[in-house]
Amino acid sequence: MPEARVVPNEITYSAAISACEKGGQWQLALSLLSLMPEARVVPNEFTYNAAISACEKGGQWQLALNLLSLMPEAGVVPNEITYSAAISACEKGGQWQLALNLLSFMPEARVVPNQITYSAAISACEKCGQWQMALNLLSRMPEARVVPNQITYNAAISACEKGGQWQLALNLLSRMPEARVFPNQITYNAVISACEKGGQWQLALNFLSLMPQLRILPDVVSFNAAMDAVSGMGVGYALFREAFGLGMYPQFWSNSYSTVNLHDMSCGAAVLAVRWWLAEVVPHLLSGLTTPKLEIITGWGKSRKEWDTTDVQDAVFQLLHGCQLPSRIDQNNRGVITIDGRLLESSDLRRLFTPPS
Repeated sequence: MPEARVVPNEITYSAAISACEKGGQWQLALSLLSLMPEARVVPNEFTYNAAISACEKGGQWQLALNLLSLMPEAGVVPNEITYSAAISACEKGGQWQLALNLLSFMPEARVVPNQITYSAAISACEKCGQWQMALNLLSRMPEARVVPNQITYNAAISACEKGGQWQLALNLLSRMPEARVFPNQITYNAVISACEKGGQWQLALNFLSLMPQLRILPDVVSFNAAMDAVSGMGVGYALFREAFGLGMYPQFWSNSYSTVNLHDMSCGAAVLAVRWWLAEVVPHLLSGLTTPKLEIITGWGKSRKEWDTTDVQDAVFQLLHGCQLPSRIDQNNRGVITIDGRLLESSDLRRLFTPPS
């Protein structure tokens, strides 16, 4: 722009900072904000909001709160977008108390909380297992004249799920129609997971089967949660085959039928997948002229997704060792379990891993 003899203004800077925010470049967003004084451009609320949102997306909750605190001395008044972004930053940083403090401070700052603000605060409580606080916030919304929406209910149901409160999760689901809020895939995934944690496997399966009737497509999260609920039962075996047939685990076959990849699977899904493979696929491989090298890719450490806190490798090891199968961790790749096919018998595999009909 200077080369083209065009002078950048607050709109230009705000747009550039917003571009950095959308691209996850929080450092560049803050760098642009810091350059504005020497360019004699005064930041406005749009500039600060974009910078705070950039920090929120980058997980930099301290920097987001610092920017919020700098706004009054810069003569810029925070609005509901500012507070929503700052509360979301606290949510991502696991700072639920700070999120609630910001929400409670808004009336004093003459900023009216809205659906986004409440949803962000409830989500902060959900992430930290504070289901009581999440439900308390939801109950306070009508008196604040804020109507809960799909995101609000989903966050509250997820909070109940994480807190092991399956009855409360179902109660919230039942209240959604009268509030004219329609459940979606995220809602049902949280409800199925809540039933799984509460040992209510029949309910988990019922909600999974109900989803297509409501024109809500189950995804890999839906099936993972349901398979966690029924992993030790014959019905789980059929459920894995259904999920696999629907293409839920496209990475399952890795190069050949002698190697399976368990990425994107929960512990329950992984155990069922390995049981199916050992019962129905490996016996055919053993009947060939050469004994194949059998491998199970579980992932390990950073190769597992950040959201996945389950130990799939340990769950599969327990299955294999419980059935006395010769297996070990590959020393060259800690994310792979190898099985010595030379010591396996097809009849033993079918007997051990085929569930009763």
